[in-house]
Amino acid sequence: MALRHADAEPAAPPVTTGKLVVYYGAERHEVAKDRFIIGRGKSTADLLIKDPNISRSHAAVERADGQYYIVDLGSTNGVEYQGERVGRKLIASGDVFQICQYELRFVFE
Repeated sequence: MALRHADAEPAAPPVTTGKLVVYYGAERHEVAKDRFIIGRGKSTADLLIKDPNISRSHAAVERADGQYYIVDLGSTNGVEYQGERVGRKLIASGDVFQICQYELRFVFE
């Protein structure tokens, strides 16, 4: 007699809609434009991180086709997600990215 396995319930898709907010330490920043720059450049960054290890324009959050992506802008020290360096990655609610020793947590509200 063959055993039947119950159909696995599909995993819920990650939340990628709503207003995107990034938390950096105690700071809250709303991503309210199609290209949101993260870096140490006072005149170029939407989220300013004052650290010489951070590039002036280190990374960007880009909106494309109704979704948000984090994009490394050719920085020396890169962007990491779960310990892996990423060049471009879709952002889901609750994702935490690392830029040098700084954590950036993204949430859709």
